[in-house]
Amino acid sequence: MNRLCNVASRTIESGDEILDQRDAKKAKAIHVLFVGSVDFGSLVHDALLDGPKYRLSIAPDYRALWVTPKGEPIHLVILHNSLSSSELEDATRLVRKQWPHSRILLIRANEGSLDDALYDDRVAPTVTSEILLQKFERLTREWHDWSTGDTEP
Repeated sequence: MNRLCNVASRTIESGDEILDQRDAKKAKAIHVLFVGSVDFGSLVHDALLDGPKYRLSIAPDYRALWVTPKGEPIHLVILHNSLSSSELEDATRLVRKQWPHSRILLIRANEGSLDDALYDDRVAPTVTSEILLQKFERLTREWHDWSTGDTEP
């Protein structure tokens, strides 16, 4: 009976190690939050398929951004031009407050009245998935290098 208990406890311990490894891999994923038209969200999704390990969340409109869990680490926020100018400005301010280390990529044809300091980079709505992936990689490179152990935080 003791042998069976020993085998069972070793199995549970090794199972716990596997779960810990899965959690560690999930934690190393770059979390991308897209806010805007679901139609454009598919282009974002397709671009992410060709990159390193990304996890995509989609908030179909501005209101959904406000109910995103604050404790959830978000590394890149993509704001689409389907949001009004005031929604874009409010959204960037919310992101800077809730996730201060997040990068913000704005998808918009013109700068308009949005202050450049509110976002990190901007692309046109006609951007290709290849260019979009390059922007994602550039904006998240620091976090990705740290999470894989290539550099120190």
